[in-house]
Amino acid sequence: MDVLVEFLEVSLHCILFTRQLYPQGVFEKRTKYNVPVQMCLHPDVNSYITNIMESLRVLLAKGTVDKMSVVILQEDDMQPVERFVFEIGHFNSFWNERDPHLFKAEQALRGFLLKLNVSDALLEEPSKDTTWTVHVHTKDSTLVAAEEELIQKDFPWLEADDKEQTMKNTKLVPLRSVSTELFNIQLYVEEKGDGR
Repeated sequence: MDVLVEFLEVSLHCILFTRQLYPQGVFEKRTKYNVPVQMCLHPDVNSYITNIMESLRVLLAKGTVDKMSVVILQEDDMQPVERFVFEIGHFNSFWNERDPHLFKAEQALRGFLLKLNVSDALLEEPSKDTTWTVHVHTKDSTLVAAEEELIQKDFPWLEADDKEQTMKNTKLVPLRSVSTELFNIQLYVEEKGDGR
């Protein structure tokens, strides 16, 4: 599970960089899975991302997480203009027996990071004056089972507003899909159509 959470964290940083949600000066080039990636250095952003990932780890441990979405919203009306969706088909908790050194897992995840690094070439120009949020789609029973632990971490999750979830005239841009004995993950972007 740690490898999946770490991958989602690095992916989130890549999305923040490629979609220009923060100035390029607050990012630093690092290497993950032998791929150069940009990681945000701003302490408040990093603290927020850490809280998201720790909560996600709890939700994954308690049950099924169907998908995680990074939603880019217009600041003025909080309407989504883009949604990066990571669909998590299954995650095998016995990966260490089949891939003890994570070679297969890293090879599979490397392709996702490479695709994220060039995703701006496949997408519309980033919208200006935007902010972002993370949505995690899970079963109600998973959230109920994890609720007390999330409250103890002082980072409870809330149900997303309807307006943050609804996008009209969307265009789907598939980025990457992989199916291994360790996990099934699909990554795509939903873009708001004309009239951003």
